[in-house]
Amino acid sequence: MSSIAETARLETATETLAEYIGYLNCEIDTELEAVSPNRELVAALEHELGIVLGERRSVRPDAHAIINRALYIYAPRLKALQ
Repeated sequence: MSSIAETARLETATETLAEYIGYLNCEIDTELEAVSPNRELVAALEHELGIVLGERRSVRPDAHAIINRALYIYAPRLKALQ
């Protein structure tokens, strides 16, 4: 793969991770603002958020597993929400 393609994948993955972090934060805030928040749901969302934040901090050009997860797992989830 060319360095341009690798850079594009890294940038796309980084943007996807940031967008997914924003989505998770919004879901947590929405649930906490409910009259009767589901604490188990909040805990699950916070756990997922912790994982994704760690991935965002660790993403580098050679972090293929994180890049692939962002592109093939998180991006379709976000796309389905649109």
